[in-house]
Amino acid sequence: MKSKVKRKILLAVDGSDQALEAVRYAGAMVTAEQAKIVLFYVGTGFPEVFWDMDGNPLYRSKKRKVMGWLATNQLVIGEFKEKAFKILENCGFGRDDVRVTTRAKRTDVLKDIIQETYQDYSAIVIGSTGASRLKDLVVGSMARKLAYKVKHIPTVIVDGEPVPGKILIALDESIESMRGVSSIAALTGIGNPEVMLCHCLSPKPLFGAHGRSQDIDADGEGWRVYHENRFRPYMQEATQRLVDAGVNAERISREITFARGNIIQKVIDIALHGEFGTIVVGHREAVGFLETRFRGRFSDRIIESLDNRAVWVVS
Repeated sequence: MKSKVKRKILLAVDGSDQALEAVRYAGAMVTAEQAKIVLFYVGTGFPEVFWDMDGNPLYRSKKRKVMGWLATNQLVIGEFKEKAFKILENCGFGRDDVRVTTRAKRTDVLKDIIQETYQDYSAIVIGSTGASRLKDLVVGSMARKLAYKVKHIPTVIVDGEPVPGKILIALDESIESMRGVSSIAALTGIGNPEVMLCHCLSPKPLFGAHGRSQDIDADGEGWRVYHENRFRPYMQEATQRLVDAGVNAERISREITFARGNIIQKVIDIALHGEFGTIVVGHREAVGFLETRFRGRFSDRIIESLDNRAVWVVS
């Protein structure tokens, strides 16, 4: 019988404690039966100009400290790799299922990571913060930049110590939203997670054709029933994709709720109340001016509000 091809998961790591939590999260969310994990580290090192400064007496006096820093950095990364292997081994991954790729920085860390994502990966996982106080030099806000720039695979940003196994998918009518469902199905379905499909009904923007505010009877029973019925086919399609991937139908819940105010905060509140460690959102490039001005992109706001949770951003 032909063996099933395993998907590759890219973990961009920097040796920080948060990167280790990202490893722990990935190991718990996907199974060794369906995935291989690549720990990818871009060494910042020093530009060549530093090595050409031996003739400078000021530099020679600092060279020992510089070399000591490099040696310490390599030691930290070595210890990190061993800890990461141990975590993944406890999650059922063998040594053949985990690979370490270390690369000297070519252009900048962000571009090097993005370039690596095109090597047949199914998702990239990264911690929300890095090892350095100057977080942009290592990871830090790089996590958000990756979510914006990586469009061909999901970007998974891990904050704190999220509890795996409970997933909330913010579902709407967009293609990106259904792609999020497919990603969860493909990468976690075998593990049979608990999944909530959550759709928030909300009034249209309170601006009439002539810019005047208007009353919207969004609390009316007829309005609710109409929109719930209209959205049900999306719920059914999402449910079927999860079931086909191995998720037990009894572990899939469907929530259609109403949010008169901030939809994003409503989703976050539901995730908090239900103790969902993972939130899945679609990232749309084409967003109307009013939505961007008054609400902001959904994925952006979810990332900003991360607290002991992981967010999957799917374009």
